[in-house]
Amino acid sequence: MISKHLLNLNIFFKLRTLLKNYPFNADKIKAVQLKKLKKLLIYSYNHFEFYKVRFDQAGFNPFNIKSVDEIPKIPVMDKTEYKKFIDLEVIKQPELYRKYYQDGTSGSTGEPLKIYRTWNERAYMLAKYIRSLFLNGYRYRDITFCLPSPHRITKSDSFLQKLGLLRRKSIAYTEPVEKMVDGYIRIKADLLYANKSQLIQMAQYIIDKGIRIRKPRLINCSGEVLDIPSRNMIESVFGQNRLFEVYGTVEFNNLGFQLCNENFYHFNHDTNLIELEDDRGNINSERGRCIVTDLNIYSFPLIRYKLNDWIEMENRDGLSVITKIIGRDDDWVSLKNGTKIPFHPFYEVMEKRPLIRQFRFVQESNDLIEAFIVLKDGVEKNGFKKELIRELKSEISDSLEYKITFTDFIPADPGGKKRILISKV
Repeated sequence: MISKHLLNLNIFFKLRTLLKNYPFNADKIKAVQLKKLKKLLIYSYNHFEFYKVRFDQAGFNPFNIKSVDEIPKIPVMDKTEYKKFIDLEVIKQPELYRKYYQDGTSGSTGEPLKIYRTWNERAYMLAKYIRSLFLNGYRYRDITFCLPSPHRITKSDSFLQKLGLLRRKSIAYTEPVEKMVDGYIRIKADLLYANKSQLIQMAQYIIDKGIRIRKPRLINCSGEVLDIPSRNMIESVFGQNRLFEVYGTVEFNNLGFQLCNENFYHFNHDTNLIELEDDRGNINSERGRCIVTDLNIYSFPLIRYKLNDWIEMENRDGLSVITKIIGRDDDWVSLKNGTKIPFHPFYEVMEKRPLIRQFRFVQESNDLIEAFIVLKDGVEKNGFKKELIRELKSEISDSLEYKITFTDFIPADPGGKKRILISKV
């Protein structure tokens, strides 16, 4: 438990190393990846029956690996398999794992996942995220105002925060929007950090009430894909040239980050490996579902873990960057003939319409999709509706019926986010 009490100091030393690794150099990164990967694979083989059986059945010998490119010989692991692996280990030593840092996914696909990490790994995960802040101009004495889930609210300041470093003030995203805005104004934050849904809520409230605010120096948006109308709205209220996104999951924490005014994400090549799998199960480097390996997690290793986020990447200076985060595995429309359409075409149809403030598509059946839309004031709705339905049929599928519902508010999911597409099929 000493590592728990020394968490912030541990973060500091890990952060120094991570900052030195950026900007990423392709040759150095490949050497770092191979060294870390070999160590991880050998450890996993020697300490976990789950991985020993997995490697042996695949005919993979972790002691002989010579290149990161050999990793596809290992079977891909999905969330169900990872959950079983964790459950099997925890039941052996429940007292040990009660001392670990614990977290969990929201289970938007109907399958929540509880994860366990050592406090040393927790420090590493937080250092990955904090690196993205410092690379965007964050300073040690800056004040952060954030809107986390209720269970992430800390009851007291850490030792460093009492010294005026890495100060962080929080209000749960479940609180009324007026309380969020009041907290932001009162705290006078340098960094505003929240999911897209809460940033939009705050921006809309500030516009509606005509409130004048002090703009933060930095805005960090995470948790959801940021569409162009949402970005425009956030920047119109909180300021231009200060918004950046981070890409991460509960299992890994930060996987990639933007720098202000960039339209792509730097992937954390020094801490993770990424592969993309297309619909035919082929591994490529351009687009597909994420398969991620974490090079620093040993408590419950994540080796070729299928995230099911659908993304696009391109090579720049010998290393891949993420150009688009398109959607999750459940963000698909299923037609009667078995065709599956990702939410990306829906997103593209909507993002070029500046009159839209927010939107959500809900697939009610194989034949019917309902679009819930929040429009800016003064839009002629009948003409807008006819034009939109015509384009949806043209760009996506004319076999679907499209129902358009105009609304003043789109509620958040139980996890605090506002997913762009929800399929009930």
